Amino acid sequence: MAHAFHRSFGRAFLLFALASVGVWGCGTEAGNNRPGQATEEPSEPISDGQILAVVSTIDQGEIKNAKTAEQRTANDAVRTYAQRIGDEHEEAETRIQALQEKLRVKQEGSEMQSNLRREADRMAEQLRTVPQNQFDVTFLDAQIAMHQRAITLLDAQLIPNADSAELETFLHEMRSSMVTHLTQARRLRSRFPTPPGGGL
Repeated sequence: MAHAFHRSFGRAFLLFALASVGVWGCGTEAGNNRPGQATEEPSEPISDGQILAVVSTIDQGEIKNAKTAEQRTANDAVRTYAQRIGDEHEEAETRIQALQEKLRVKQEGSEMQSNLRREADRMAEQLRTVPQNQFDVTFLDAQIAMHQRAITLLDAQLIPNADSAELETFLHEMRSSMVTHLTQARRLRSRFPTPPGGGL
């Protein structure tokens, strides 16, 4: 099963890398408000518990980065964005807990989740240590990358593998929220020139 996750995760990462060319090449709203759905091979089966664990890992990374941004940014628009991101991902975590109880499932680890956690930890450290004059650009670049990555995973692996109708509905709603966050991050990013050595 671990090898299956590795193959599936690798395909999603490759798709994200290709999609990122459009993201990094446009400081405004490439693709408008609806990034195209991922089009890759059918994903390897994963359980509802593993799906919830992946989504929770995404939420926790976003909450942590939002708190860092609230503390470090000197820009009011970036701070407002970070507060909204943090609040909405905390709400998503509350819904995950309710779903676990209703569906009687527990979160289960997977290689996909482990990879996401390592990437989130790396990004959190970068946001903590990046020079102050590069923080806003680095944070917004990270938001664009992480939300596009999450949308790719939702389209290609998480939504198609949800067994529960309630979980599938939640994932579609989360995708809509991710698209909104991505669009806002792109708009904000367009206001900032990239400083020498700044950005991702």
